[in-house]
Amino acid sequence: MSRFRFWVTTSLLVASLALAGCATGPSAQIEAETRNALPIAWQETARLPDVPTSQDAVLKELLYRVQLGPDLAIAQSRLKEAEARLMVARAGLLPSLGVSGSQTRTEVDGGKASLEKIGSATLAVPLDLFGANRARAGASKARAQAARLDTQRVASATRTNMAQLYIAYRAAQAQVAVTKANLASAEESLGLAKARQVAGLETGLGVAQATSNRDAIAARLPGFLQAQTAARLGLEALIGDKPGSLAVLLEPMAPIPQLDSRQAIIAPQVWLDTRPDLVAAQRRLQAAGLDARAAQRDRLPNLSLTGLSVETDLGQGVSIPSNSVSGNLALTLFDFGRLRGLAQAAGAQAETEALVYQQSVLQALADLEIQASAVRQGERSAQAQAANVASAVDQARLARVRYTSGLSGFLEVLTAERAAYEAQSAEVAAKAEAARAQFAFALALGL
Repeated sequence: MSRFRFWVTTSLLVASLALAGCATGPSAQIEAETRNALPIAWQETARLPDVPTSQDAVLKELLYRVQLGPDLAIAQSRLKEAEARLMVARAGLLPSLGVSGSQTRTEVDGGKASLEKIGSATLAVPLDLFGANRARAGASKARAQAARLDTQRVASATRTNMAQLYIAYRAAQAQVAVTKANLASAEESLGLAKARQVAGLETGLGVAQATSNRDAIAARLPGFLQAQTAARLGLEALIGDKPGSLAVLLEPMAPIPQLDSRQAIIAPQVWLDTRPDLVAAQRRLQAAGLDARAAQRDRLPNLSLTGLSVETDLGQGVSIPSNSVSGNLALTLFDFGRLRGLAQAAGAQAETEALVYQQSVLQALADLEIQASAVRQGERSAQAQAANVASAVDQARLARVRYTSGLSGFLEVLTAERAAYEAQSAEVAAKAEAARAQFAFALALGL
């Protein structure tokens, strides 16, 4: 009977070893295929470009303050949790030492009493023969690395959000300034029309047109003021401060911040291994694969050694020491498929993480292409609008000269001035869009 049990146990061990050899092949294959699918037309470069910065002192101050904001605090708390779990997983690979003591007083008939003191120390050494605990520790390490990378990505995204809100504020501020300047010009034109009407050189139609032009410009001012206020409130919320706290800092006029959009296009493998969210997805994929490996090897025997040292003090200088070493071999023969189900679930999770990683890479590629295109188009649009402003302002100046010389009607002046205002407003919007694209492109690069 004992020989029969020996052969059954041996067969089960062999079968378990075969099951342990089934690693997470699908996830590794998907990761390799994803890497091979990256475009090879990217220009090679030796290193990542430096993190772009703006010379705007106010923006630098805001970027410093946002480091203390709530979003980063949440990400750092998750990082602490992942590091604590890593500590627990690593502790499972190391021996554990425990001590205990007890004292027993026994009284018998006749008033006699005996006192027995027992002290013991236990050393348990786990023997991770098949690497299940090492796989779990590796998975915890990968998740801690992913949490650290998530913190970096949150920091980058928060900086980008801060820059976008700051760009929106400066753009609205510029629109307010442009609108007020054109409103003053419209008031001047209206005054000129009224003066010429009094002199009999202008009809009431010209005055009405000038009034309509002034009112149309004035009607746009509240919207820009509201946009400016909304951007300021968004900045204050992002840094976790009370409304109105940034009013004094943001009040002075400043241009829309610009970055050098001519970023070096990095090699695809470098980009894949440096963009924080993609590397974090890689680490989660590794963690899922190691979890699957651990779940497979949980079906194998578990062996541990325990050393016990006991000292029994019987009183009157009499003590009895005893030492023992024991080994424990545990093997689950039948559990209604529980361990097999856990292993299959872990394997399915590994395949899911592999597909999530693949999808993340494809989405990041699309994002990079979109932002690169937006940078190019933003630069062209800003340059074209600058040229348009120069010609429109010159045309408005010439139209007023012609009008005061009696060579043209007042409608030509109003049309030219309205075109100049629209061109200036469009230039501000184009500069803001170009700046937003530059910051978004830097984020897409993983900076």
